[in-house]
Amino acid sequence: MSSLRTRWFLAALWLGGMAAVGLIGAPTAFATVPEKMLAAAVASRMFYAMALAAIVLGVLIAVLERAGSKATMSADFLLPLGGIFFAVLGEFGVAPRLLQAAYSHSPQAGMWHGIASLVFALQALCVAAYVWRLPVRSRS
Repeated sequence: MSSLRTRWFLAALWLGGMAAVGLIGAPTAFATVPEKMLAAAVASRMFYAMALAAIVLGVLIAVLERAGSKATMSADFLLPLGGIFFAVLGEFGVAPRLLQAAYSHSPQAGMWHGIASLVFALQALCVAAYVWRLPVRSRS
């Protein structure tokens, strides 16, 4: 399998996984599980698994980019690193505060949910921008 095909495949897994968790899994958990905190636990576990997958997929993409490029800091290398950064920030920086606020019924839970959503969206934006750039590179 060529390096370009491998990068396509890894990026598709990453972006597709994010779409599955963020657009299907978490909303479905809250729509079907009657107890809100149990639904939050289910959704949190899905986001945790996706964050771990994002780290692995992002590192693999970054390694392939680094191996195939002569440029030291190209956008094609930095975009996956940005995705990894936002995955780590979201899961290990924002999510614990969101869960703590939610479990304690703090009025700041909504704010932390908004921050978590923004960080998740920024991760998706990094991955989508990387995917968007791949066809241009395949012609060159």
